[in-house]
Amino acid sequence: MLTSAIDKDGIALVTIDMPGRSMNVIDWAFTDALRTEITRLAADPQVAGIIISSGKASFIAGADLAIMNGMSGPGTSPASASERIRAMTDAFRAIETCGKPVVAVASGTALGGGLKLMLACHYRIAARNGKAVFGLPEVTLGILPGAGGTQRLPRVIGIEAALPLLLEGQRLSADEALALGILDELAEPEDLVAAARRAIAEGRVPPDAPWDRKGFAPPGPAVASEAASNVFLLANARVRATGQRNYPALEAILSCVYEGLRLPIDKALKVERQYFGHLVHGEVAQAMIGTQFFARQALAREGRAKADPDGPLALACRNALDAEALRMMAQGTSPAFIRNAARVVGLATPPRLPNGDGAAVESDRTGLRPAGLRLLRAAALAAAAALERGDVASAAEADVHAIDAAGFPVWTGGPLTMIDTAGAAAFAAACRADGLEIPVGLAAMARDGGRFHPNKEAAA
Repeated sequence: MLTSAIDKDGIALVTIDMPGRSMNVIDWAFTDALRTEITRLAADPQVAGIIISSGKASFIAGADLAIMNGMSGPGTSPASASERIRAMTDAFRAIETCGKPVVAVASGTALGGGLKLMLACHYRIAARNGKAVFGLPEVTLGILPGAGGTQRLPRVIGIEAALPLLLEGQRLSADEALALGILDELAEPEDLVAAARRAIAEGRVPPDAPWDRKGFAPPGPAVASEAASNVFLLANARVRATGQRNYPALEAILSCVYEGLRLPIDKALKVERQYFGHLVHGEVAQAMIGTQFFARQALAREGRAKADPDGPLALACRNALDAEALRMMAQGTSPAFIRNAARVVGLATPPRLPNGDGAAVESDRTGLRPAGLRLLRAAALAAAAALERGDVASAAEADVHAIDAAGFPVWTGGPLTMIDTAGAAAFAAACRADGLEIPVGLAAMARDGGRFHPNKEAAA
């Protein structure tokens, strides 16, 4: 997993090469091994500097999301999840505070935990590799970039430049990462380690992080300034408009940056861990990780990842959505209100309705979300019925294809995950209250306590 070699100049080359994997990923065994090795090298008087490299074409593709096991489910809490991620946070902090110059050299892609490891190093070099991407995509799974992602990135490139990367999960090329200041240097692939050795030998790599020095301030406007406040206000407005409060990670990331940059790094990392624990323990993160990562991976292996927008599942969901919207209109709800309700719950494709105004029974905004959830329930029932008919091969396929082809909101994890999250009995009861007909299979599931997806004690 990790091999180290010390050259005649005292430069230790640590190579990450996880056996049996096409790409390096971060798991708990790697985290422990990394911290142990950095501690050992830091204590060795022969070591003058450290280079962290990869034995594979990419650097680190991210975390192995199996590490989420044990962070939620029976016997866990947000506090225990926060404490679990501390192992990774502390391993990266050990790199940062080892007292010797540390250079990360990326042969290729560094995403999520891979980029966070690089940010904890004192100098960062990437190969000129047109296929390599760099970013923190955790928000797309309903979580935040823990282990220091929300704290180091804005300290490196400033608040205004960091927020889009954190809030949107943007992926950058090596040239873009260099231009932003995430990378310090680019080198030819065959010259990557030599470039790191030169940087250490020429004294360009300090033995500490800028934020551990007295008087440090991130690039750009001071965090307490009016200019910075305006950046946060604008970002908050965008988050509210796009996320409609369906994605807790967006608000949590903003809070982490806003609160953390006012604190010394160790206290800031504690704040981040607390937000991370609450997020990963929440239903939205569990739903998104299960569908957006594990279900998509499984379908890709099976060759069933591509959704058909004109297939029976997509048509059934959209038709059910339209029919329920028309039924709501017949009960006196205006088309405009229904469209706004669909937007509030994140439906990518609003129901097809006539343009007439109607008489809106629900006239205040507090009724928008309940109306939107009613629309989602109708579409979810159609997805459940499609699975019963054999229109899709699995619950995972129903969830992913409903998101991709029918516009079902990502935050739910898909229609069948939405039912599992509520519990079949509670979901069926809510549907009956809406006057919706329950498919036979779902009715039996509600009676027997069944689920569409395997019941795991922790999120996968």
